[in-house]
Amino acid sequence: MNGTILQGFSWYLPADGSHWKRLAEQAPDFAYEGITAVWMPPAYKAEKGAEDVGYGVYDTYDLGEFDQKGSVRTKYGTRAEYETAIRALQDNGIQAIADIVLNQRLGTDGCEDVLAQEVSGSNRTQTIGDKQTISAWTRFDFPGRAGAYSDFTWDWTCFHGVDWDDRAKRKAVFLFDGKHWDAAVDCTENSSYDYLMGADVDVNDPRVYEELVR
Repeated sequence: MNGTILQGFSWYLPADGSHWKRLAEQAPDFAYEGITAVWMPPAYKAEKGAEDVGYGVYDTYDLGEFDQKGSVRTKYGTRAEYETAIRALQDNGIQAIADIVLNQRLGTDGCEDVLAQEVSGSNRTQTIGDKQTISAWTRFDFPGRAGAYSDFTWDWTCFHGVDWDDRAKRKAVFLFDGKHWDAAVDCTENSSYDYLMGADVDVNDPRVYEELVR
């Protein structure tokens, strides 16, 4: 069977916390119209809390359950409402597809001093100047969740680099000392399209990999 996937959200949805409820209510209509799968937006807490579309990843364990980033709910609603929407889709024979971003983290809980090398934004294999100590936003302690589901906390060793030095208040691309960009990525743009935004997750670190799998 050729299925039909619906993108079940848009970037400019109102941040009213009602989207999961809307999806649950519309599930029978989707099924009637021949939709076989719904792509749902990122359900976890992101850096702008109840205003965030979900790609500024903060805490993938907080699906609108903990008071973090200024709210309990996400832009789309609460964890309970998310689960209800999934069940409603499935009860109508529709596959629920979760959008999960694993590459970057933003909205950190603290800075760390890290030795790093600035690299060219247009060629990340090209270094600029000498190594320097920068202040990087790389601490993720999730105090609002207080260890529920996972006690794993993130520090600079979990990342390849960042795009901001808080010490100098300067935006640039910084590669942490002892780290390297991923090789298994498109290298036709910027000589490595590993780096995107915020703190770039080092998925090759076994600790990080295991946490992402969990």
